[in-house]
Amino acid sequence: MIQDFERTTTERLLLRRLQESDLDAVFELHGDPETSRFSPSGPLPSKEAARELLELWLGDWARHGVGYWVVERLEAPGTVVGFSGVRHKELEGQTVLNLAYRFRPQAWGSGYATEVARVALLLARKHLPSVPVVAIISLENAPSLRVAERLGMRRDRLIDYHGFASAVYLAE
Repeated sequence: MIQDFERTTTERLLLRRLQESDLDAVFELHGDPETSRFSPSGPLPSKEAARELLELWLGDWARHGVGYWVVERLEAPGTVVGFSGVRHKELEGQTVLNLAYRFRPQAWGSGYATEVARVALLLARKHLPSVPVVAIISLENAPSLRVAERLGMRRDRLIDYHGFASAVYLAE
C-alpha cells in the first residue's frame, strides 16, 4: 500500500481509503438522482448495487494499493461529503488512472473537488508516473469540466462514453 494514498489531508478535508462500513454513504451519494445526473449508469437503484460498486472499489485498493477515497470535512469527522481519487481503468485498450470526484449537493461550489483532485494528481505523478491520468466528463457537466480545466488538465479528445458525448481530459 502507498501510505499517502491510504490516508491524507488537505487544509479542509480528510481523504481516506474506502472501507466496508462506507456502504451507506456510497448508496446515499451514488443513489441520489441529483449527484448522478451526468453518470452514464444513472443513480444506483439499490443498496445491493451500492454493495457491488463498493466491492469493485475495495478490489482496486487490494490489487493496486490506490483507489477512490471517502472525503470527510476535518471539522466534522465522520461526515462524508463525497468520493474522489484515482482508480485503474481500461480506456480504449489502455490502462489509465481515472480521476473522479462526486460530492453531495450541499458541498457543491465549495472548491472541494478541485482541492481533492489536486492531491490525487500529485500522488499519482509521484507514485505512478508511467500511468496516464484522465478525467472522462460528460460535455453537459459544466462544473466538472471547469474543475478539470482549473487543474490544468488538457482536453485530449471527445468520445462516446456509454452513450454520452464526453471529453477525455489528460493530466500533463
